[in-house]
Amino acid sequence: MTQQRILLTQAEAGMTLAEPVESLKQAVLCNTGTVLSDPLIHRLMLLGVKRVVVQGLPAPHLREPSANEVDAMLEQRFSRCDHIPLMKNLRDTIRRRLLQESL
Repeated sequence: MTQQRILLTQAEAGMTLAEPVESLKQAVLCNTGTVLSDPLIHRLMLLGVKRVVVQGLPAPHLREPSANEVDAMLEQRFSRCDHIPLMKNLRDTIRRRLLQESL
């Protein structure tokens, strides 16, 4: 069976847990096989849960973005401060770093 560890913010109602969810004190909050619902996801967030392991592969929108998509997101995030030289340098540094990591 395929399983995937995802951020709780990426979890969607209908996903099934592949591993139990535990609190920081190792108390079991949800057992393996629990089907997530929106109220349950919200409750787990309030309890400080950051990640869960779900059955199957993540939905298509949870895949790794392509290099072009990453570049477009970077441009969009820095678009309002393009006139500030320091921010342009920061954007360019991030872009170079991302390119190095992808090689």
